[in-house]
Amino acid sequence: MGRVAIAVLLSSIRASAAARAHAQAEMTQECSAEVAMPPGGESLPEWFAAKRAAAGIVPATSTGEMVDSATCTKKDVCLLMRQLDMDFYERAREGMLTDSDYNTPPTMGWHAAGNCNTMSRGYRVVPVEDAKECKREARKKGAKGDIKEIKSDSLPTGCVIVETRSTGKVVAYMNLLESQAVAGSQYEGKSRTPKRIMQLCVMDRSLSESAAAYYSPYKLKPSMEGREGHSTSCSFGMMGFLSRMGKTDSPCAKIITTKTDSRFHSAAHALQIAAQLEARGGAKFAAGAAKIRKYVEAVRQKFVLLDTIANHWCPDIWVAAKATEGATCDAPRVMSWTAEGAKLEKKEEEASVRKVESSSSPLLDGLDELLAELGMEDALAQDLMESGDSNEGRSDSSGKPIKIALNDASCDAFEDETLAQRLEGAPETPPDFFQEAFVSED
Repeated sequence: MGRVAIAVLLSSIRASAAARAHAQAEMTQECSAEVAMPPGGESLPEWFAAKRAAAGIVPATSTGEMVDSATCTKKDVCLLMRQLDMDFYERAREGMLTDSDYNTPPTMGWHAAGNCNTMSRGYRVVPVEDAKECKREARKKGAKGDIKEIKSDSLPTGCVIVETRSTGKVVAYMNLLESQAVAGSQYEGKSRTPKRIMQLCVMDRSLSESAAAYYSPYKLKPSMEGREGHSTSCSFGMMGFLSRMGKTDSPCAKIITTKTDSRFHSAAHALQIAAQLEARGGAKFAAGAAKIRKYVEAVRQKFVLLDTIANHWCPDIWVAAKATEGATCDAPRVMSWTAEGAKLEKKEEEASVRKVESSSSPLLDGLDELLAELGMEDALAQDLMESGDSNEGRSDSSGKPIKIALNDASCDAFEDETLAQRLEGAPETPPDFFQEAFVSED
């Protein structure tokens, strides 16, 4: 990021104490750390399992049995929405964001000098330590065969390729050792064979506490009010992802993971096959027909649920929570509970007891490094999925939208409803069955 860009970002972040106080006065209630992590240090799956148990939600089992539609509820979906928000924070802090979190995947490239720790391209980079990613990128450089795992202090950490210049042979390694070695040219053996070493680095996907909490796409930007159903928080695909990864025992999420069978191009076709089997008579054919009918009902559950989440439950949860006092909270760019918020608060306290003889704001003394870090993260966050939504609406003193988050009271702000109730009267073979409400199984 250039100096002009940094200057613009710094100027937009720098606000007087009066402006900050005014912005905070306009907020209803700033979010606490409960929107990011369990207060008792539990894992997210454990914490949300306890929440479901307290709400009387029967957990889904790990077996292949069909989920009882009466156990999938609106409250269960609300807890999934909260877990997606907190899961993003956890992954962002650990540097575990995936390409699906970005409109444009983080920059990756080979470095022929220094190492990932010493590189500076306007953003932090870290070694690539994923074997599949390493193999894919190494092949583009001419490496053949499998990646060789090593523990060497003479090669940089992570994905490394070594090219023998005299033969052009390229070998790829995954160095599991934390090493300070650098890329560049080396000469091996008595013959001093020249070899070129390159390290694969990728943009650091980890975010600070304030950025991880704020840039979660599962919080609601003010510009999305009235269009809540279009927000990322209503992503039933990501709810299913939590179930496939073993991060939730939610019955609704388990239903979302139901797979369709390519042998049936529609529900009507599947039921037709079932009827043909029944017509043949006999226990074997009757059992086969029963399996098909059960399969059709399972997939019917799934697609009715997808429509219900996207068009009813998810937007209704936001509307009800916002209309209930204390059932949502405001998320400015830097929340007071974060490490960055604590630093800003400390500077404010220092400024309040210090006499200032110059015209410059004492609040900014010593904050250049922090402001630069915030500015850099704002620039990098432009590639995150949440950046696609408009920034119009309420904003804090830095000009950033004040987002809305679900909190511990949100899932008690509405009357519960079950999927079984939604299924009553729903057509057995809707015309778009198996077609429109598709969720990737990757």
